[in-house]
Amino acid sequence: MEELEFLVNMTIMLVSAGICSVIFNKLKMPPIIGYLLAGILIVNVLEGPFKITLNGEIIDNLSHLGLVMLMFGIGMELDIDKLKNDGKFAMIVAIIQLPLMMMIGYVSGSFLGLTPSASIALGAIISGSSTAVVAEVLKMQKRISKETAETLILVTIMEDIGQVIILSMVTPIFAGGTMGMSEMTTLILKIIVFMIVIIAIGVKFMPRILDWIGDNTSQEVLLIVSVGLCFGLAYISHMVGLSMAVGAFLMGVTLSRSKFKMNLFDKVEPMKELFMSIFFISIGMKVVFGEFIDNFGLAVAIVVIFMLGKFVTVFIGYFVGNKNYVDCFSCSISLMAMGEFAFIIAGEALKTNVITSGFYSAVIGASLLSMIILPLISRYTFRVVDAVEEKKPKLLCSVGNWAFNTRDRVYGLLQSAGIGNRIRNNIYTVYGSIVSIIFIEIIFTSFMDFLLEQIVSFFGCDRSIGFMLLMLMNLLALFSPTLFLVRSVKGINKALIEASEKNGTEMDRIYYGILQFGTITFVFVIDLLIMIVSPGPFGYVYLISIAPVIIALLLVYFLYARYKYKKGEDILDEENRRK
Repeated sequence: MEELEFLVNMTIMLVSAGICSVIFNKLKMPPIIGYLLAGILIVNVLEGPFKITLNGEIIDNLSHLGLVMLMFGIGMELDIDKLKNDGKFAMIVAIIQLPLMMMIGYVSGSFLGLTPSASIALGAIISGSSTAVVAEVLKMQKRISKETAETLILVTIMEDIGQVIILSMVTPIFAGGTMGMSEMTTLILKIIVFMIVIIAIGVKFMPRILDWIGDNTSQEVLLIVSVGLCFGLAYISHMVGLSMAVGAFLMGVTLSRSKFKMNLFDKVEPMKELFMSIFFISIGMKVVFGEFIDNFGLAVAIVVIFMLGKFVTVFIGYFVGNKNYVDCFSCSISLMAMGEFAFIIAGEALKTNVITSGFYSAVIGASLLSMIILPLISRYTFRVVDAVEEKKPKLLCSVGNWAFNTRDRVYGLLQSAGIGNRIRNNIYTVYGSIVSIIFIEIIFTSFMDFLLEQIVSFFGCDRSIGFMLLMLMNLLALFSPTLFLVRSVKGINKALIEASEKNGTEMDRIYYGILQFGTITFVFVIDLLIMIVSPGPFGYVYLISIAPVIIALLLVYFLYARYKYKKGEDILDEENRRK
């Protein structure tokens, strides 16, 4: 009976997925959409009127298998040598846009009324793009060069790596509601040790072991050992508190260094495709029509936040990477499809009750919408570019020319002897400071209630006093990274001014104006703005009432600094005239 039940489950899932995928293939849509839709139809149509019941335990086990094989395959596709040669730009884009998308998701989640942990989950969910969907869309895009398309795929791979790291970081936060502080600290330490051991030892020794097996045994034995190691590391990853996806991905990365990589990949690929389809079908089966309809507005909000955020952050990444405006625009459009990791992270959040099943349905709906919308809007990408070049809107062109000319001038100054490294080091410090600030605020807002209870208990004060003390602690925690941020920004400005004076060129007044800001005052203004935007018990009435005051103070201070700078400039001109 169990054998027949298994066969019925497999038949219904795979035939349904095949039919849906064929339909979407005719519409030039990626097969993932067909898999997800098949799961939705199975649970909402076949299990309803047709009274077909699938075994949930069988499907869960097969979906876990599919998740492991999917992540194992993604890890094996990663070419570390290619990353060393061509991955610098892709890494720049990923490093810039992943934290920004996390921040956008976190702030948006707070505005949508989500809990801090759910807001973190939203940021993690929307941070990446779908490699499979992007690859399909690029096949239809005739005007994107092969080199640009390969770079885009490399960017999505770097996003996958970044989301593995994000998943590792948010796992303890998701579990925070079900464990104490000491247990969570132990979990974090176990995760850190696990990641260090696998990356430091696995990448160095595992390829040699597999090469020896491949040289001395058959390819079948090599395949069995490799897949066994994949499941073994996935199990260990689960035992230390991580998702099994992380372990499978890391094993795929370590095996990608073996000289038998291509043979292994060719044998693993069919297995991966089969079980990957079941994984996506199982995701679709978690979506109930009633919950999806009730949360359709949330799904639309998520997809709007994702697509706008992704466009802006990828554009910034390509802009900083010194690409022209056509590449910035077209590549930003091409990455607007939510990635496979969205389902993995959402599943982990659902399992730990960080998000509700309704929110999970909204995430799946948003993913489907983005996957359907991207192929449609990508067809008009270059029509928009051509229209802008033909019409030349005055405001858009003037802002664009100013931005790209300023960037080109800065890059030209970076070539000047003696300042390139100074600016580069300051930029690294700015980035590290911003990431530290985001991490500090996530920690404070996620554990605000716990910290507040500890303060009230320790000092024996009421909650209002305790909250003021908590805000003071937050302000002190933000002080150091913000101080580094402000000093680094000033250091960049100073280096650019020195380089422009050496080259006989003149920088915009804003570069001089930034140097006039008092460092400590500027630090506290930034910290106060950060704390106001972060969610707190006063709600957004407090934000709306206080933020304009802070902005007004910042504006007054800026005007004062500008006046002070102008006065100093006039005195200097007067002294030069006297001489």
